[in-house]
Amino acid sequence: MNIPTIGGARGIFEFFVPGVFLLLNLGFATYIFPFTDAETKNGITATASSPALVLIIGISFGYLVGVVLRLFQTDLPDRLSAAWLRSFDRRARQEDRKFKLWAIEQFPYFGWIEQTCRLYLPIEALDFYQNTWGQRKQGEQNKQFFTFIKTMINSDDERAADEMYAAESLCRYIAGMFYALCFACLSLLIPIVVSYLMLGQVLIGLIIVLAVYLFMIVEILAHYRFLRIKEVEIVFAASYKNKDLFEKTTSKNKGTTTRSSKK
Repeated sequence: MNIPTIGGARGIFEFFVPGVFLLLNLGFATYIFPFTDAETKNGITATASSPALVLIIGISFGYLVGVVLRLFQTDLPDRLSAAWLRSFDRRARQEDRKFKLWAIEQFPYFGWIEQTCRLYLPIEALDFYQNTWGQRKQGEQNKQFFTFIKTMINSDDERAADEMYAAESLCRYIAGMFYALCFACLSLLIPIVVSYLMLGQVLIGLIIVLAVYLFMIVEILAHYRFLRIKEVEIVFAASYKNKDLFEKTTSKNKGTTTRSSKK
């Protein structure tokens, strides 16, 4: 039996789990909303008591909601995470009080990869960066080159491709859960506010759940930038392991440029 996992076939885990999570929260918020009519509540109760209906709705609509969540960009939680770290994490600053590259750069962090090569990796890694990645540094971002690197490795190194895909899928899953938690908080906040303003009721249970969700969002913001950096570092390491693929391409490009200039 194949159990869906992060990075599994067709990315079912990073789609399905955030989608089902949000779908359950929307259904629960609808049920407890003070002005939801009795027929709607009875329909939700009947659906929840039928395992077959729960399975059908969970698989179809849960996956659909997950796909919709996937349409939201992963760059937004990444930028919010960086902003959070700049505001609350002392590690984001250097001794001169300026922010470190990893706290201000945009994905895929070409400058931070170069700095990592200079400070922590063998000199051969820096040479490789300068001959490949460094030549493709275009302003703040160059996602096209990053995708090209992954595609090249996928075609030649299955083990490295699996490691890259697992790291990417984890980031996609966390991003999906970030958006799911945000929408879930909104869906719970509405009945809490309406119940208090219209009926004078304080829904303590929902407030506790909302607080837990907010805590999870904060935890994601405090760590998501590091997960994406790790993803890029894994791709860089895989590209260095398969450097023959890119050094050949680079040498061919240099040869073509030389011949063109002679003409």
